[in-house]
Amino acid sequence: MASVTWPNISTVDADKLNAARRQAHNAVHWLVRLANSYTEPGDVSGQAPLVWDASDNVIMTKPFLDKYSVELRVGPLEMQFREGGKPVPHTLDFEERTPAHVEAWVLVELLHRGIDRSRFSKSLPYAPKDLMTGDSEEHEAEAYKDELAVLDGSFRAATAVLKELRGLSDIGIAADAAISCWPETFQIGHEIALPPGSGASVLRVGIAPGDGVRPDPYFFVGTGQQAEAAAFARDAVISMRDVADRRLSVEDVARKLGELIEAQKRKLAG
Repeated sequence: MASVTWPNISTVDADKLNAARRQAHNAVHWLVRLANSYTEPGDVSGQAPLVWDASDNVIMTKPFLDKYSVELRVGPLEMQFREGGKPVPHTLDFEERTPAHVEAWVLVELLHRGIDRSRFSKSLPYAPKDLMTGDSEEHEAEAYKDELAVLDGSFRAATAVLKELRGLSDIGIAADAAISCWPETFQIGHEIALPPGSGASVLRVGIAPGDGVRPDPYFFVGTGQQAEAAAFARDAVISMRDVADRRLSVEDVARKLGELIEAQKRKLAG
């Protein structure tokens, strides 16, 4: 039986949790900017490629220019380059850093690695909500450290659940499948291809750190279209707060998600 510590959401303020989510989400946008700037045309479609690295519990770009990637640690809100899969010196601590400071750090790191800085663009492949810009607003990782820890703990706990889910028979997720991160909606999880003729092309299953409708982190199952709008059916969502309060096991949550996946497949099959 897998063991995990569910984050204690009841100890944090809802408004501060929302503010922490905004801080972390804006940090994720920098990974997207880097991936979007240096991924070769044709390598991706739609959003820039990000993954949740389950071994190090970080959000990462996929490798670009053969050997580089960039990781974000959500709990302490820190960003760092990797070369050949290994972290390099000069970690960026977002505390008291404005977007202008972050951009300056990125440009220096690119210079140190001989990467063409003229290719770097702050443009995003989606329209972000509540974006931090310029030199007038600082990140406040220390002020929201408890709330950031809840978000980080939710992703870490979800890693165990998703691993258990991949082990269930007939789910349609490879046992060694990487965990994707969809930056626009700030979700991590897996997509499951549906048969031709279904009411959707894919199902997405994973965890979101909360949003404007649901303030707490939650597990979800929905079509790709539902996931992109964070418009999930009420009965296709499992609140992390409820999971913790009921002291559910990893197996309990994975089993419930498996049931939701099968129910959605039947519904979409008509």
